[in-house]
Amino acid sequence: MAQRDLTPTSYMILGLLTVKDWSAYEIAEQVGRGVAELWPSADRQRYNAPKILLERGLVTASTVTKGTQRSRTVYSITDEGRTALSDWLATQATPPALQFEGMIRVIFANQGTIADLRTNLTTMREQATRSRSLFVSHAQRISAPEAGTLPQQNHLMALANRFMIGHFNHIAEWADWALKETADWPDTVQPATTHRKRTVSTLAHSIDDGSS
Repeated sequence: MAQRDLTPTSYMILGLLTVKDWSAYEIAEQVGRGVAELWPSADRQRYNAPKILLERGLVTASTVTKGTQRSRTVYSITDEGRTALSDWLATQATPPALQFEGMIRVIFANQGTIADLRTNLTTMREQATRSRSLFVSHAQRISAPEAGTLPQQNHLMALANRFMIGHFNHIAEWADWALKETADWPDTVQPATTHRKRTVSTLAHSIDDGSS
């Protein structure tokens, strides 16, 4: 039975451990590779999650020392851990939730200046471009002859990677459009009346896109 009180971060770690045994540091490093864009809380949970899995009996831990290196804790998945992961994969995922501060700033931009709004739009475009570049580099690494860290999952990584690049493409393209749309706005207040027809046209396009 899936342990629904565990976070997706915990299941992510169980998934990593199905490939090989990892130290706490290696787990944190793997979770930190682009996962923050999919599951922001993973960054905060990646060091504590293995300890919780150990308490549940879903992983085991052993101390390993190599030569003169400092000893490290290495985690291995148990049969119970594999079962918990399989059971979780068979359950329904929760709906996606978007945490997007830049868009909140857009909604309340009428309380600030047009310069503030356009700076925010520019920042959103730059952030999306940087994040897109991150996933492009992931795609390049996955498709390299060495086949990346988890070669047996490249086909699945490709599915997720295409989504993430498309996601950030959408944000960057939207920000470009919004900068053009606001180029002739004198401020963030008057367009509510002076640009009413354009607003209605924009909403009409949104309705059409949403119903297609």
